[in-house]
Amino acid sequence: MTTPAPLRLFFAVTFATAALAWAAHAAQPVYYPDDPIAVDPETEDAGHVREWEISDLYDFVENSFLKPGDRTPQRAVNINTIDEVPDSSWFTNRAGAHALTPDEVRRGPDQSNGPAPGPWTVVSGKSDGITPGFTIRDTAGTIWFIKFDPESNPEMATGAEMVSTRLFWALGFHVPANHLAVFRRENLVVADTATIRDVMGRRRRLTDEDVDLLLTRGARQADGSFRVIASKALEGKPVGPFRYYGTRPDDPNDIYPHEHRRELRGLRAFSAWLNHDDSRSINSLDTIVERRGRRIVWHHLIDFGSTLGSGSIYAQKPRAGNEYLWEARPTLLTALTLGLYVRPWIRVDFPDIPSLGNIEAAFFQPDAWKPEYPNPAFDNARPDDLFWAARKVMAISDEAIRAAVDTAAFSDAKASTYLSDVIIARRDKVGLTWLTAVNPLVDFALSGEGVLTFRNLAADTRRAPAAEAYRARWSPFDNATGTAAAVVGEQTSTEPSFQAPAEALASPFVQVEIAALSATHPAWATPVTARFRQVAGAWTLAGVLRTPDAALPGRTP
Repeated sequence: MTTPAPLRLFFAVTFATAALAWAAHAAQPVYYPDDPIAVDPETEDAGHVREWEISDLYDFVENSFLKPGDRTPQRAVNINTIDEVPDSSWFTNRAGAHALTPDEVRRGPDQSNGPAPGPWTVVSGKSDGITPGFTIRDTAGTIWFIKFDPESNPEMATGAEMVSTRLFWALGFHVPANHLAVFRRENLVVADTATIRDVMGRRRRLTDEDVDLLLTRGARQADGSFRVIASKALEGKPVGPFRYYGTRPDDPNDIYPHEHRRELRGLRAFSAWLNHDDSRSINSLDTIVERRGRRIVWHHLIDFGSTLGSGSIYAQKPRAGNEYLWEARPTLLTALTLGLYVRPWIRVDFPDIPSLGNIEAAFFQPDAWKPEYPNPAFDNARPDDLFWAARKVMAISDEAIRAAVDTAAFSDAKASTYLSDVIIARRDKVGLTWLTAVNPLVDFALSGEGVLTFRNLAADTRRAPAAEAYRARWSPFDNATGTAAAVVGEQTSTEPSFQAPAEALASPFVQVEIAALSATHPAWATPVTARFRQVAGAWTLAGVLRTPDAALPGRTP
C-alpha cells in the first residue's frame, strides 16, 4: 500500500526536525571557554517576588509522612564542571577557597560593633515561637532582633548563636550579623507604635507591662542586667523562608530544585557537625536585595539557638541528632517491649556545664545523625556531596574553631575549652566518615611539561593512611563529542604525581583517570576523572568527575 503524500511529508518533516535537534545538541561542546564558572549568574529581576509563610506544623507533617521533593538519584545540578559549587545568592565559597584566619572567623559576617550606644527603642514584641525576644531600634536607627538565654542555662543559647553563626558563615552560608550585647531594663523605651500579637494572632499595642513579662522569661545576670543576642536585621525586604525541595515559583532565578542543590545536600554534614538539628524551613529567610542594578532573592540561614547542645529555652534533649521527632521503629520497639527497649542515646553522658547544654563527641556518628524530621535535600545527599561538605569542614582549623568559641565569651573557662575540643573532635569524625567513602583525590594540576600532581585529602588531613599506590590512564579527549579516545598510557606510582605520555599531550584536551589503591579503603579504586585543556601553551583544569555515573552538567552558551 502506498503511503499518502501528506503523511510522507509529515514523516519527512518530523525526521528532519529530530535530526536537526540531535545535530544541534551534538554540536554543543562539553566545556565552554568560561568553564569552570566561579559565579552562578542570576540574570532576571525578581522584584515582583511576594512574601509567603510556611507553617511549621505542616512542614513537619509533610516531611515526616509525605516525602516531598524529587527522590530520583542524581548528581547535584548546580555544580560547575570541576565538581564545585559556584558563588551565588545561596552560597559563597570561603572555607577551602583560601586559608581562613582565626580573626576572619572571629568576625564572621559582622561589619559593625553591635547596637549603637544609648537607649534602645522597642518597636515590636515577639510572642510567637519558643524563644522570648523583641525588636529594637538603636540610636543610629538600625533594627536589631533581641533574643535571651533561658533562666535555667545562662549563656547557653547566646553562646551557641555566636559560635554557630561564625562557623556556618565560614562554611559559606549567608547568615545574620549576631553580637553579644548587655542592657538593663531602664535602657528600654517602648515606641508609641510598637505592637505585639496576642494569643489569637491579632496585633495590638505593645505596653511596658508586656516588655516586663517578656523579660521574666530571660536569664538575668547577677548585677540585674541581661546578656542577649542582638541580631542585625538582614539586608533587603523579607519574603519568607525557603523550602528544602522544589523551587520558589515566583523567583525567575530559582531554577534548581532545592533538594538537588549541593550546598543544601551538604548542609546535612554541616548540621551534623554542629548538631543543628533544627535545620528546617522555619530557620531560613529569603530577602530581596539589589545586586548590580538588579533585584534578586538572597537566601539565608538564621536562628542557631538550637545548636551545640542548646535547645534555645532549655538544654537540648539527648534525642536531638539521634532520632527524628517521630520515628516508627524505636517507638514500636519501646511499646512492644513495655519500655524494656532502651534507645542507645539515652545512656550518653553529658558534662554538667549549664552554659553548654548537651553536646558531646564520643557517641556522635556523622552518618547516623538526624535532624528533627526528614529533610528532602539531606535525604538526597550522595557520597560526592558529603565529600565536598567534609572537605570544607576539615578546612576550618583548630585555631579558627577556638576563635569562634571565644566570641561566646563564656564566664566559665571550662566551657570554652570543652566546647572547642568537642567541635574539633566532631569535625575530625565528619572527615573520617565522608572523606574516606569515595576516592579522595583533589587539587589536580598539569604543568606545561606534562607533570600531573594532586593531593590525597584523606591522607593529608590524617583521616586515613596514604594509598599504597596510584594508577593513571591517559586519553586524548574530544570536547566537541564528549568522548575519550583509546588509552595511550597506563601508569602506576607510589607518589601523587605522573608524567603524561607525549601522545596524550598532543590533543587540545587530555583526560586522565586516577585510581587510589588502598587495602583499607577499596572504594578509592573507583577512578576520579580529571580533564585539562591547553590554553596559550598552559594546561588548565576543565573538568572533574568523582563518581562513575555522573554526567558533566550541560550549559547553554
